[in-house]
Amino acid sequence: MNDQIPNPNPIPSPEQSSRMGNPPPPAYHDWREQRRAERWAHREARWQRRAGRHTGWFAGVLLIVVGVVLLLEQMKIPFFTNWWALFILIPAFWAYIAAWDNFQEANRLTSRAAGSLTVGILLSVLAIIFLFNIVVGLLWPALLILGGLALLGTALLPE
Repeated sequence: MNDQIPNPNPIPSPEQSSRMGNPPPPAYHDWREQRRAERWAHREARWQRRAGRHTGWFAGVLLIVVGVVLLLEQMKIPFFTNWWALFILIPAFWAYIAAWDNFQEANRLTSRAAGSLTVGILLSVLAIIFLFNIVVGLLWPALLILGGLALLGTALLPE
């Protein structure tokens, strides 16, 4: 008696496939190339969806804020002594936008969205500290603890 169980779906050799009118099965490296092309297509589609969605309003708000700050400074109206700290808010806003996009993409809070949100909050707090000349002698340890807790919380969220 035959101890081997026959394969119900045998894979034909490339010669048999070509004789049956089918193209030969792709090789292993072809499968990897196909997967890589699919990932790039997915990234390109995501980039196309995002491109231009936020840059218009963000650039407009940025120009308005910089214009108001410079106008108040020219009129000798004290605004902020460290108005340059407003530029720290630029990457903070981009981090908020990335967090929102990642949240919308997954329809839930993922570690990527939480990480972007954490970066946005930390940069915003840093900008506020510089803008209002807040003495941070006792605040630094608390900020470090909060940052560590945020990183731990982010690591525990699903990908």
